[in-house]
Amino acid sequence: MVRKTFIELDHPILRCKKAGDMLYMIAGKELIKVDITTASVAQRRAVFPENSRTRELVIDGNTAYCRDFYRLHKVDLSSLEIVDTWNLGSDLSSDICAVDYDEYNVYVSIRNGGFAVIAKSSGEVTFHSLSQTSIWEMIVDDKIYAGNVGGELLVIAQDRIAVVQSKALHKKNLKSLLLEGDVIYTASQDLSIAKVDKVTLELVAVKKRCHQKMFYLAGIWENYLLTVSPPCGEMKVWHKTDLALCKMIPGGTWDSFIDSGILWEIQGKRIVCSDLSELIS
Repeated sequence: MVRKTFIELDHPILRCKKAGDMLYMIAGKELIKVDITTASVAQRRAVFPENSRTRELVIDGNTAYCRDFYRLHKVDLSSLEIVDTWNLGSDLSSDICAVDYDEYNVYVSIRNGGFAVIAKSSGEVTFHSLSQTSIWEMIVDDKIYAGNVGGELLVIAQDRIAVVQSKALHKKNLKSLLLEGDVIYTASQDLSIAKVDKVTLELVAVKKRCHQKMFYLAGIWENYLLTVSPPCGEMKVWHKTDLALCKMIPGGTWDSFIDSGILWEIQGKRIVCSDLSELIS
């Protein structure tokens, strides 16, 4: 099974995320739930009043948090209805860059270094200033690990929403992060990958000129790290220990991800999946 069409919809898919046995997709104004076991649409609803290219979602149990320009929507995944909306900005200078969550809060980075924390229990929002530049991406674990325009990896304490560690890893735009155990992998618009110790922020390995144009980290499978560069039309497989190049694979689209040994890709109206044991061999 190499690049097999899993499902094809009637209009282009913007985003796709997997949770359990379901894929959740944004396509036009709709949020669509697809059953992985049957490869069929289980539920769909026109959730949004208009089309938008800025939407992105994260799945938290039976809830999705969907960023939409400067708004954040809370969506009930049972009904596929918006149950709450927060206006966290007003225009392009204050749009949402990244969203993640833990048991108690939803964390939202806002352009130009702003940061919002939404309490799940009450919906109350507090605002903070954390970075001199926009935070593009973050992962919430024991702390919040974030990458910004300046190429820094920031470590943010949730209990006081403050930067407690930082490391200048790249020349600019740290836009992609992966966490595996005590190791953080980062990718930058300077076309490099860094491998960092999560606790000390010590640089373990670095690989420069990974692609000729912008790329991102799609995930880890066994001993391999997969990067995707849609502008170059290529994917590359790296040994995760030392970041040595293993293989280049033609193709690659934005927002691909690895889950349980399968690479999931959005290709227009289709979701395409590949068995990584076949794709990499």
